[in-house]
Amino acid sequence: MRKILIIALAMMLPLCTMAQKKGYKLIEKSGPKPEWVGKGSVKGFIIVQADKPTLEEVKNDAMAKVRAEIASSVATNVQRTVSSYSMKEIDGDDVHQNVSMSIESTSKIAKMPAIQGVSITKAETYQELYRNKKTGDEYYNLYVKYPFSSFDLVDLVTAYEEHEAQINNQIKSYENGLDDIKSVDQVDSAITALSALAKEIGDDDNRFFKIEGVINRYIAVYDNITINVVSNVPGKLSLELLYDGKTITTSQNPRISSNCAEQFNVKNLGETTVITYVNEYCYSQDDNYIEVRYRFGSKYIKEQIFFKLK
Repeated sequence: MRKILIIALAMMLPLCTMAQKKGYKLIEKSGPKPEWVGKGSVKGFIIVQADKPTLEEVKNDAMAKVRAEIASSVATNVQRTVSSYSMKEIDGDDVHQNVSMSIESTSKIAKMPAIQGVSITKAETYQELYRNKKTGDEYYNLYVKYPFSSFDLVDLVTAYEEHEAQINNQIKSYENGLDDIKSVDQVDSAITALSALAKEIGDDDNRFFKIEGVINRYIAVYDNITINVVSNVPGKLSLELLYDGKTITTSQNPRISSNCAEQFNVKNLGETTVITYVNEYCYSQDDNYIEVRYRFGSKYIKEQIFFKLK
């Protein structure tokens, strides 16, 4: 089990009482000034101060500072093992690149739902309203004392590390899935999910490059899909898709064209795609063909299949 180094919350973010802005006078306050206002820290709490022109702005700014402090504490206490890995360039020689990054991103941790859900309703607050007599301009000065114990920190660190472990398992699962490709839809879904995952963790995470490598390997599957003719008789053509010597399915219907045939009807029957057509305007002395075309991702796979009338 990983050990978590608990940093004393009493050491967090020294805070000095904000000096009154020149030309402004205190005209209103929310009540008696609490003894904790102006203190650098209070054990088990995060204390922040903000000043903004409106009450809504000052509350948002203060809580953003609270969330940043919580995220910073979690980032400091997260312990992650960083491993090196290899990246493989698909369209050329193999390129091996070792990457090692050990610093957790505070901004990434701040996006945790538990941190984003931090609300001022749980805090003790004290606010003052100042006004400039000459200009009429006003600003609010807000102090927030938000409860955040060592137990809260442990819970967030645990939640974060569990989330990170889930991401690692997802990457591993998709990587293993490359050994058992059964459908084009599986490839499509993997690329979509991995792209979303890469966007979620950001390129400052060493796993970003790992994910990109796995995505490129899935994209390479498209390049290795071929169209195989199962049967070819006048008026009816049966096809299958092959990948790595095995049949692969797709829910996508191909686009069909011909130099003479028309009235195409396409059906996917399990692993086989059946195309029926009318060849009334095809002639035996011509090179009659049907062109089958799929688009997988940004790749086009097509085959021109010639047929005889008899």
